[in-house]
Amino acid sequence: MAYKNILVGLCGRGDEEPVIQAAIKMAESGQLTFIHVNDPHAGEMSMMMDSPAPKYDEADVYSWVSAVDESVAKSSTITVVTHQSIPKAISNASEGMDLLILGHRKQSFFKENFFDSVDEGIVNKASCPVLVVPK
Repeated sequence: MAYKNILVGLCGRGDEEPVIQAAIKMAESGQLTFIHVNDPHAGEMSMMMDSPAPKYDEADVYSWVSAVDESVAKSSTITVVTHQSIPKAISNASEGMDLLILGHRKQSFFKENFFDSVDEGIVNKASCPVLVVPK
């Protein structure tokens, strides 16, 4: 099956080259859209004084993709949204897409047994087929 419109979710942890490579392989003649979801409080100091999650913009996502393949970065659509729920935001963005590609990082034993991973939450809500790439 040829995938014409592919959405690729990127989180910005620096370990997403395999995800981007998989997207390039799957795209062939299709259009790639890279998406990153910022938490509404990204970039702000929390009340607990822990380090804030960084707030990324389109230029950041472009740099992640161009580090793997600059021509792909130039020909792709890049979207950054702010939303309270990453699964809901990516699910909304996947409407009308032929394929969604996500990365997966193994969780600790505790988290694995008590919480869904973010990618699992996205898979449960997505309206198109999902390819999960181990990182």
